[in-house]
Amino acid sequence: MNETEKLLEDIGLTGTETKIYLSGLSNDSLTVHQIVRKTKIKRPTVYHALSTLLEKGLVVEKKTGSKSRFTMSSPESIRGILEIKKENLEEQSKKLDKLIPLLLQQKKSENKDHFDVVQYEGIEGMRMVMDMAFYCKCKHWDVIAPYKNFLREYDKDYALRYLNARKYHGITSRSLWEDGMRESRGLTKEEKNERNPRLMPWVMQGKFKSMMILFDDKIAVFSSYQELSAILITSKELHSMFQAMFDGLWEVSEQY
Repeated sequence: MNETEKLLEDIGLTGTETKIYLSGLSNDSLTVHQIVRKTKIKRPTVYHALSTLLEKGLVVEKKTGSKSRFTMSSPESIRGILEIKKENLEEQSKKLDKLIPLLLQQKKSENKDHFDVVQYEGIEGMRMVMDMAFYCKCKHWDVIAPYKNFLREYDKDYALRYLNARKYHGITSRSLWEDGMRESRGLTKEEKNERNPRLMPWVMQGKFKSMMILFDDKIAVFSSYQELSAILITSKELHSMFQAMFDGLWEVSEQY
């Protein structure tokens, strides 16, 4: 397989579609018989591949009497395949936004007094817990974050996607940060409004490495980048206790 064939298959064409499309590019038009002769592909398979290429907009069929000739569309038409995939992905994403809260609500209604502790391993597990937090019912987080948390240490691009996802899902928050973060970075007015940060007493500087998010009836704890794990606790009782601790710490923390 050459590079052109590989790239065509990478964007969604089958091997058969690729061979037929490439075989016809150098001709104004071809009959099925000519395609079979050039590609050595069986006639029924050619007919099927031509029908799928027609659906993808990469082949034009012209009939003259009882005979059909097929013309391969311009290579620029291939972009349309990716545009369709993009539109489908966006539509599926919108449906997922509606589906996840419904599933979470169903789970909650079936487990009203549910207590659960689940540990997730690796970066993917940590991102999975973060995604759950984005779909919280209350649309609010209370966050305790050390300066060196996994978001800062993992990937700048992911950290940016995290901030954009918070905006997309409309998450408000109260954030407790280490005092040393005052010198490490500046915040715009918009960032201050979105993240609502306060600086914890200096005595807590460097005393913890994990990040914690409180939302709904859950406590999400994310380890440092060195440990690569996350724990999700579901418990109204424990959430209330941690919430009280957060509120107390919030009161004695300084405005950013």
